[in-house]
Parts: sequence; C-alpha cells; structure tokens
Amino acid sequence: MRRRDLLKGSGALIVGFAASSFGEKLGIPAASRSVFAQTGRTGGQVDSWLVIDGDGVVTVYTGKCELGQGMHTAQVQLVAEELSVPVNRIRLVMCDTSLTPDQGTTSGSQSHPTNFNHANLALAAATAREALIDLAARRLGVQRSELTADSGFIAVATDRSKRVAYQELIGGRRFELALNPAVKRKRAADWKVLGAPVSRVDIPAAVTGQLEYVHNVRVPGMLHGRVIRPPEIGATIVSIDERSLDEFGGAVRVVRRENFLGVVSGKQWLAAKAATTLAVTWTKGAGLPDQASYYEHLRRQPARDAFVVNSGAVDAALSGAATVLEATYLHPYQMHGSLGSSCAVADVQQDGATIWSSTQSVYPLRSTVATLLGLPPERVRVVFTRGSGSSPAAPVVTGSTARTPCRTMPRFSRRPPAVPFVCSCRGKTRWRGRTTALRTRSISVQG
Repeated sequence: MRRRDLLKGSGALIVGFAASSFGEKLGIPAASRSVFAQTGRTGGQVDSWLVIDGDGVVTVYTGKCELGQGMHTAQVQLVAEELSVPVNRIRLVMCDTSLTPDQGTTSGSQSHPTNFNHANLALAAATAREALIDLAARRLGVQRSELTADSGFIAVATDRSKRVAYQELIGGRRFELALNPAVKRKRAADWKVLGAPVSRVDIPAAVTGQLEYVHNVRVPGMLHGRVIRPPEIGATIVSIDERSLDEFGGAVRVVRRENFLGVVSGKQWLAAKAATTLAVTWTKGAGLPDQASYYEHLRRQPARDAFVVNSGAVDAALSGAATVLEATYLHPYQMHGSLGSSCAVADVQQDGATIWSSTQSVYPLRSTVATLLGLPPERVRVVFTRGSGSSPAAPVVTGSTARTPCRTMPRFSRRPPAVPFVCSCRGKTRWRGRTTALRTRSISVQG
C-alpha cells in the first residue's frame, strides 16, 4: 500500500515532538534549529525562472541544488520536456541569491513536489511554451491550434517547413509574463524526455576536472583559514597561548569571536598546521547522555508538540477496532558524512560580501551571514558551489581579518548527523489488512 493512499483513505494523526530544550542544552542556536524549513519566496514571473538567449540556449534559474542526488539533470529534463527544447540547449543556474528564486532548503525529498508538480519551475516552463505559441501564431499568421512546439521551434503541425525558432520570437528579451496557473502541463503519455533515461549532465565535467568545486575557488589576495573545534560539545575557551605559534614567525593570525576560534594564513599548509599547534585551554563540556539509555532520556525531555497530519477521526476509529497493531521504532544517529573536508570561501568587503558554499540553503545562510557580519541581507550574496558534501563552513574567520577574502575549512571533516528519534505507531486494520486509522508519535531532537 502506498503512503499517499494511506493518508488519503484513512484517519490519521501524526504528532511530532521536538525536544527543543535538549538542542538548547547542546548549544545549538535557534536559528540553526529552524534553518531547514522548506519555505521561501519564489518568483511569480516567468523571467524569474528562465530566459531564452539570442542563440536559442535556455538559461534556467532554480532554488534547488545538486547534492549528488541527480537534481541537476532532473530539472534539465523537466524544462526540456515542458519547453520542448533539447537537453543540450539548457543551462541550469542553481541556488545563487543574486539570480535564483528563494526556494528555501534542498532537503527532505522536497525538490520534486516543489518544482515538478503544477507550480514553480514546471509551471514557468509550461507558461513560456504557451506564450511562445501565441507569439508564433501572430508571426506565422495562423491559428495557435495549428501549431506545435518541437526542438526549440514552433511549427505548423501539417507543414513543418513553416516554423520559427524560439530565439526569433523572444531571444535575449524578457517575457514580462506572470506564471499562469491555468496553463496545462504536458500529459505523461506524451513525454519524450521526462521518464526516459538521460545521462547525468554534470558528470562529464566532474570526472574530467572541469567542474569547479568550492575547494578550488580562488579570490585575489585570499587567506586560508582553519576552524578549531572544542574537544567536546558545550566546552568554552578558558585561555589561548598565542606564544605556541611563535615557530610560524608571524605568518599565522589567531581569530576569536567569543567561543569561536580559528587561524588564518597566506598559505594553506601553515593554517592547517597552526590549527593543531595552537595551545588552547577549554572548560569541560556539557557531555552527552548515556547512549545505552538514550531513548529513555529523549522521552523525558520537555517537548513542543506539532501536528503534521490530524484528520480528527482517529480516536473514534481506534476505539471500535477489531484489530489494533502497535509498534515502536528506535532510530539512532546516522552520520551525514562527506567524502572530504568541508570548505567555503568568503570575500567580505566594506560594502558587501560574497560567499561560495556547498550549503543546501543559500537564502537562510545569507540571513545568518548578514547578521554575523552586520550587513543588510541584500548586500550578501551566497553562491552554491559543489563540494565534498553539503555542509557550509562558516565565514566567521573572514569577518575578523580586515575584510580580506578567506578560504575556510574546518579542522575535521564532519557534518552533524541525522538526529535520532523514537517513533510509536498504533493502527487499526480491516479486511485484507488495509490500515484505516493510524496514530503516530515521533519524538526527536530539534536541530
């Protein structure tokens, strides 16, 4: 039975308990605990999503990025299908706060429902296709019903020699057109590109050394930074002995902002070595709960309740059930690990900042960086750049280095793991085992 059918055809009550106080005890800021919200401001105009160049190449702007899951190719396929353009004529720009719509965070399998249903990128491509047909009808002097879109041309269906290219109709100009909810997408039965095998469009550049990863971004005059982490969570700085860096002869600088600590140097190796050499005294951290009894500890935490789904009919359905099934599932920490060190590059100037990062959340990161650097959000540009994973290295180091561009890497290659949770389910079944009522309670750390 599919999950969609279950939630549509039965009473359902799904409650999430977020142990926010536990996250606070571990020192996780509130902003970080809410960064993965799937909200965002999206463009209501076709021009926010795509432009057709004078040579017929379609440049597409999306707020959903490639993290290894194939979203680059999938979105190219989507636009190629709806706009009737060859895949090799599409150029995708992903997650750049100066260019792309704000679509929140790329996570939780939300990119497909966000861009592939009847809204956003899919609707923009369909609206553009219908607008091009209208323009072609006037150009060719025929009824729009006589026309068809194919391979970057609008042609008369009964005489394909009578056609006009997209770039002749709109090339290099704006559509100046709002997304039209009344426009119909192509039927799945008519798809030629979506649902068909297409080679990953990003792989050739990656395997031939042409793809610029964030580790390879260079800015003139750039310093190299390393973040120094505390030995355990919750530890704070007692003292720093900068004399321990005397061997570097002034080629390394220490950067501190409260309990954030790092080093910078003009050479990457010196920064890396200094990060392991600097003598720092830390307080004892808050420590972690005993892992053997962790799930009981999680259940005892103060929690904030939030309903994900509430049909309002679960209690009545369960009270009259002939058969009720119950189960509890314990989900441990899962390492959200990268293949290599995380990295980010920041160029902070008096009038603004540009950040290159492999973040999943360019707009939330922009807000965080703007607060950190004391700049208006519109003066901060965050550019998604592929990395070894999807973890943004904080640009704090460069905020304290006299506005000098800085390439920052953590001392260790790691990411916060996926949080553990306890999930308790109680369901009613009827003939042939179909679930007709389901109560689920999930308790997890928020952050």
